[in-house]
Amino acid sequence: MNTRGWRYWCAYAVMIAPNAAVGLTLAAMPPILPELAVRLGSDRAAQLVTSVSGFGMIVGGLFSGRLLERTGVRNFTLASLVIYGVFGTLCWFLSSALTMGLSRFVLGMGGVFFSTAALALTAATFTGEARSRVIGLQQATSQVVNVCAVFIVGAMVAVTGWRGAFMLYGAFAVLLFVLALLGVSKAISAGAAAPAGATASAVEAPASSAFLRKIAPICALTTLMGILTVIPMAQLPFVLADNGQGSPQQVSLVLGVNFVFAAISAMSFARLTGRFGKPATFMAGLTCGMVGIALMGLTHGLPLSCVAAALAGLGTGIYNTYVFDHGVEISPPVYHGRAAGLLFAFMFFGAFINPLVAGLFSQIFDLHNAFPAMALVAVLCGLPVIL
Repeated sequence: MNTRGWRYWCAYAVMIAPNAAVGLTLAAMPPILPELAVRLGSDRAAQLVTSVSGFGMIVGGLFSGRLLERTGVRNFTLASLVIYGVFGTLCWFLSSALTMGLSRFVLGMGGVFFSTAALALTAATFTGEARSRVIGLQQATSQVVNVCAVFIVGAMVAVTGWRGAFMLYGAFAVLLFVLALLGVSKAISAGAAAPAGATASAVEAPASSAFLRKIAPICALTTLMGILTVIPMAQLPFVLADNGQGSPQQVSLVLGVNFVFAAISAMSFARLTGRFGKPATFMAGLTCGMVGIALMGLTHGLPLSCVAAALAGLGTGIYNTYVFDHGVEISPPVYHGRAAGLLFAFMFFGAFINPLVAGLFSQIFDLHNAFPAMALVAVLCGLPVIL
């Protein structure tokens, strides 16, 4: 983009929204879970309906890059937002766990399709520090939306009832669709993928196996980051409850601190890497985050829990931005779409298996000591980045 008119800013808004879109698939649900459980007949049914969108993201991310190559990034962006909005809102009209689960599975696929397109467009439009800055904003925007969604859904539900939460997906999709329609022109998106109808294998077949070998280690690292990212949301509430601090207000306060500091560090990523380099910044962020996670299990008292959440949030913003920025940086331009899809798929795979990993560590150690044990293993796994 050589000019900065209104079309530029429309496209820019689309490019910083991918993580917010996928985060919203889960963030909009907690305020309505109790009523959803009553409607579906059990807490487990409500939890499954909520979490199945994550499985849709994993499945969709595995082939979203190839679809993008065949359709072109502009068409793929618009189609993904239609899927996201329609199947997110569809739950307003559904009543059974099966139909709502299927709808939310497709919602997750639509979310990761859009995220793949937006990240590929970012990689094609920006390079170096500018790209790092935009990817940092993607992470920060996600944290802001996660916090705001809870309050917005609460206000909507007070007026429309619990089903009103599903309208948020439609509203978000319509906003992004209009912005993409106005800002993401064919000229802008031309470099983000192979031309529509031509696959990457047809354009650059000899590099395919080399690309997979290069992206595999970063995908493994992304899985680890996915596990770590959801520890505050998925595991910390149990520790707070065990410490006698498990009220909704206290949990919300600690998680809010985590989200805010994650947004701050993500927005600072480009400046930090420009000064210290990406490997050193990543390792510093990982170490900071793991100190926070270790303290989550070892500390007692709400103030110390907030300090631990802040440190964990600072790490989250750094290491999540790093894996997405580095993943597209090492990929040939023709494979940016595939790289983006794989990175999102493995990130959500890590989040998906978090309960299994945390449960294993809790059995080997105990609820509290599992946190420093997981933190130590994570730091050791991250060491190869700087070696």
